[in-house]
Amino acid sequence: MKTSGKLKLASLILGPLDYANDFCLYQGYVVNECYFIFLEESSGVLWLRHVCKVEHIDNLYINGDGGGIMLIEQTRGDITEIVQRIVDRLSGMDALTFLTDVLLWTPERVDMSLKLDRFQ
Repeated sequence: MKTSGKLKLASLILGPLDYANDFCLYQGYVVNECYFIFLEESSGVLWLRHVCKVEHIDNLYINGDGGGIMLIEQTRGDITEIVQRIVDRLSGMDALTFLTDVLLWTPERVDMSLKLDRFQ
């Protein structure tokens, strides 16, 4: 597959959650040192999150500023293969194709502003 240099196995610490000392540790795949794809096993949701590298600790990341996006609900199958296929497919798309073929046709999508005025 084309993802050989893009995916790296890593860990993510998310939190604090509901309580000040409530954190979760996830194993998943980091892409470009700033995006993390992981399976939340309790819900079956495959997530993409912006992350920041923890200094001086290999392969450990913390939650970043960009929040997260659910990629798949009720994920089934080999997670590594699923992540590889998603990254390969998205890497092969230009931005306009993503907007028109993926985002626009996402079921249950609500109207949103992408704030593209910053491109002016």
